Amino acid sequence: MYNFMAKLLNFIESSTDQTKSEIIIAEYILRNVEKIPKMSIYELAEACHTSPATITRFCQRFENITFKELKEYARSFIEFNDTEVDYQNLKTKFNLKQINEYYDELLASLKQTEQFLRSKEIIQVVHEIHHSKKVAFFGVTFSHLIARNAQFKFIRLGKYATAYSNHENQISEAESLTPRDLAVVISFSGETRFIVQLVKVLKKRGIPIVAITGNEKGYLAQNAKQIIKVSSCKLESFKSPILEEINMLSVINSIYLVYSIVFKNSEGYQANKGGS
Repeated sequence: MYNFMAKLLNFIESSTDQTKSEIIIAEYILRNVEKIPKMSIYELAEACHTSPATITRFCQRFENITFKELKEYARSFIEFNDTEVDYQNLKTKFNLKQINEYYDELLASLKQTEQFLRSKEIIQVVHEIHHSKKVAFFGVTFSHLIARNAQFKFIRLGKYATAYSNHENQISEAESLTPRDLAVVISFSGETRFIVQLVKVLKKRGIPIVAITGNEKGYLAQNAKQIIKVSSCKLESFKSPILEEINMLSVINSIYLVYSIVFKNSEGYQANKGGS
């Protein structure tokens, strides 16, 4: 249900006219999501200074759903937020030791990820990236932020890289890749519905896949050409991946460092040698 809010944000970002009625409706939902399940279509139209027909068109354009389904999306999102943190398993009062414990857990998980990283695997992935015409980074929600981070890093090294945000664009990108390109799929579980769908598209097109995951037995890992495993440690009281995301980012940074040293540094050396 996190995707409900993410899609609303993408809907707004993709519009060039922020004054359009549909954007105003999306903005209102984002600001007042807790009110939506109890509102009628007439009440939402009045709140957005528009008509019920426009609300209906918004629902169709947004996700091809009815207003009733929109309300259900909002209700599910609210319920999801209520379970984001398992407060029953947390200490009732804040204590600085909790921060220290977090860093202890983080350092232990990073150490485990470091132990999983083998130089041979990193070098193989770096070679795959170097020899690909384009590298497409894939990930959803928090993993998408890591994918976008990777895209920026490799673009700065002169590599053609992409990392689209919404599901539709990621599937379109997967369908446009060729076997001379490379897909780097970032997913801690490797088994979410969208990741399974994405991997099926990539496999059907014969696209080589590099998996960055905490689950070497997951669907993603089982269908990848190369697997880089991160620590499977996570804090069970939190749905947000406050350990997992840093471990996966550390892998991206490791690949970036090796790529910079092995290829970009050697290219610079050859250029200087040729010009001397």
